[in-house]
Amino acid sequence: MYYPKSHITPNLYSEGNLTLKGSTKPYYGYYFSTIDGKAFTGRFVGDGDNLELVLYNNSSGEGEMDQVFVDERFNSKDAVTYSTLQGIKPSSKLPTSPTPYYPVPTRQQYQAGEFRRFFSKKSNEEIYYETSALFENEYYIGFSIPWKLTGDLQNVYLVNKRVVELKEKNLSIRGLGGFLKYNYIKFYK
Repeated sequence: MYYPKSHITPNLYSEGNLTLKGSTKPYYGYYFSTIDGKAFTGRFVGDGDNLELVLYNNSSGEGEMDQVFVDERFNSKDAVTYSTLQGIKPSSKLPTSPTPYYPVPTRQQYQAGEFRRFFSKKSNEEIYYETSALFENEYYIGFSIPWKLTGDLQNVYLVNKRVVELKEKNLSIRGLGGFLKYNYIKFYK
């Protein structure tokens, strides 16, 4: 499981309102929630086994589980007031965000010497996501770049660096190189 830090809310505590998925016993302890509405054991990703949690419902006297985790922070009177003031129906769906993806070049792509990497950038912030395909909406700019995989090491480095710099210039964006940690030989063989 992979979630960037910006997609989790760490260090939450369950006082029996959650249960392990597939269990009927309430869960007491630390957990974290994710942007896609899931909850997992542990304070953060990598803290223990990170087992999935679901809401615990004991109104019938038995441990019944709801399959959807609801983040209570967004079910408050303030959230409804804010939505009303902004002209958003409180029941309307939140805009979708890109699903992070870690690419793994195939043997055929290595034989070809390059592959295409896809990215989405939040339009009003320097936040990037690598995605499996082009993703864009009113909140995200989607784009792709060719990524050289083979050849002379110094040439691969320079070509990939120049491609990133050119994409930043053409789209008038900053920070793509930083998002890639300036590792222009990633996936090099």
